[in-house]
Amino acid sequence: MSKTARNGKVDLFKFIFSIVVIIYHFGNAVKFDNELFNKGYIGVEFFFIVSGFLFAKSLAKIPYHKETLPADSVHFMWRKYKSFLPYHFFTFVCTFITASIISQWNISNIAFELANSIPDFFMIQINGVSKMSLLGHEWYISAMLIAMFVLTPFVIKFRDIFLKYIAPALAFFILALLFHSYGNLNAVGAWIGVFNSGFLRALAEISLGCVCFAVSEKGFIEKFPKPVLIITELTLYTLVILYANKSLGSVSELSIVIMLAFAVTISFSPKSSLAFLNNKFVLFLGKISFPIYLTQIFVRQALVKSNLGLDYFSYMGLYVFTVIAVSLLCILICDSIVNFIHKKINKPTAV
Repeated sequence: MSKTARNGKVDLFKFIFSIVVIIYHFGNAVKFDNELFNKGYIGVEFFFIVSGFLFAKSLAKIPYHKETLPADSVHFMWRKYKSFLPYHFFTFVCTFITASIISQWNISNIAFELANSIPDFFMIQINGVSKMSLLGHEWYISAMLIAMFVLTPFVIKFRDIFLKYIAPALAFFILALLFHSYGNLNAVGAWIGVFNSGFLRALAEISLGCVCFAVSEKGFIEKFPKPVLIITELTLYTLVILYANKSLGSVSELSIVIMLAFAVTISFSPKSSLAFLNNKFVLFLGKISFPIYLTQIFVRQALVKSNLGLDYFSYMGLYVFTVIAVSLLCILICDSIVNFIHKKINKPTAV
């Protein structure tokens, strides 16, 4: 697999963990007995670590120039922010319409809620200016963007010292603080001094992903035989998924995060690549994982409000199927609009 190619294995696990997370959120909403993935929030750790790895990899391509550092940092973050906008906007509109119908808002309510949703619209709700009532699940996107915004100029300017010293220190001390304060990572809206716990969670685990990239750059992983890497990787992911389903008892969540870090590092290793996973279908599973995470909220709201009287597994199956179907529609609509706009912008002018 070339260095520029998409990683089918990572894309596959993106899809798997996106399903784990939405099932966890669904269980919180419907409150059945014997729900699956009661600790499915741990899937967010996978996405933070993967994002940190790719964040460090992307910034490694940007040379440091004192004069252009602010502009380079802003340009990088704008490209990152812009890449989320189409699917986010689709989710915002659909969620707002669904909430207005379910809650039977009048014109006054709509205007009031629309004003309150401005931070959600701009994906800055994690900073405390929003109650996160409309797109609360997007705290993950907000925290990731703000954490990257803070880190970007430092990573460009102090790349070596950040990857080798600052990133490990941030990951270690912040994760320790979160575990000491809450006992687990499932604390999003709490505050530690002036910092939101969700932001700290993102900052720590994006830094951990940067550490994974630094380890990968050194080639330590390549020293092991491919079968050993693949078996270790699959074992680690299996243990994490079992933990998400409360099948590992009282295993420390810090240990689970470390397992994920090792697994992600192996997944990005060319030596552990599985060629049969680098196909269009698996790569599309990676692409759809983001709209799956976004669109879950209004699908869940509509299904819970409908009160269908189904048993848990039927209800959950219908929910997952509907979220995937809506995500496909989201991709179709958003990509079509984006492609249309690009064609209009890039249309050659007549001479």
